[in-house]
Amino acid sequence: MTADTTGRLCFVRHGQTFANINKVWHGQTDTELTEEGHEQARRLGAYFPRYLHADVIYTSPLQRARITAEAIARTFKLEVNFDPRLMEMDLGDWEGKTFAELIEAGNIVQKLIDDPDFATPNGESQNIVKQRIVTAVDEISAKHPNENVIIVAHGVTISIAFAHYIDDDTKLWPKYGKSNTAFSEICLQTKQLLSFNKIDHLKE
Repeated sequence: MTADTTGRLCFVRHGQTFANINKVWHGQTDTELTEEGHEQARRLGAYFPRYLHADVIYTSPLQRARITAEAIARTFKLEVNFDPRLMEMDLGDWEGKTFAELIEAGNIVQKLIDDPDFATPNGESQNIVKQRIVTAVDEISAKHPNENVIIVAHGVTISIAFAHYIDDDTKLWPKYGKSNTAFSEICLQTKQLLSFNKIDHLKE
C-alpha cells in the first residue's frame, strides 16, 4: 500500500488505560491513559507517516482517544475534529464494574454480544451504538471522499462498526478485538478490511 493513495479510511484504538490493565469496563467514563498508553500514542504518531498521509482526523472526545488522536495530528500538523458519536459503548449503571463482576451479575457482556437490543440500566444496546457510529462514519466518509481519514475511537465501538460493514451482523463484533493504538483500514465501498490490528509501531 502506498502512502500517497487517497480516499483511505483508517481506524485507531486509543492507548492503554488503567481500566484496560484492571479489566474494568470504562465505556464513557473518562479514564486516563497510563504512562505506557502515552508512549504508545507517541510511537504511533511518529510511525504513521510510513503507513499513510493523513488529511483529516476525527476522534471521540474522551481523553484516552483525544490524546491518542493529538499524537497523530501533531505529526501532520492537523487540527483534531471531535465527534461524540465515536465514544465507547455506555454501560450506564454498570460503568466501572470489572469484567468478572459483569459475568457474576448474569453474564452481562455475553448478553451485550448475543442480543443487539439488550442494554444495562441507563446504558446502550449494540443497536444504539451501531446507529450512532455508522451514521458518524458514513457522514465523515462522505464529507472527505478524496482524503485520507483517520478515526480514533474505542474497542467495542470500532468492532461494532466493522461487524456491520464487513459481516452485516453486529453480533460478530468480538472477532474484531484490537490492541491499544492498533490501526486498521477499511474500504466502505467493497466492505473489506485492508489491514487489521497493525501494531508495527510498538515492535520497534
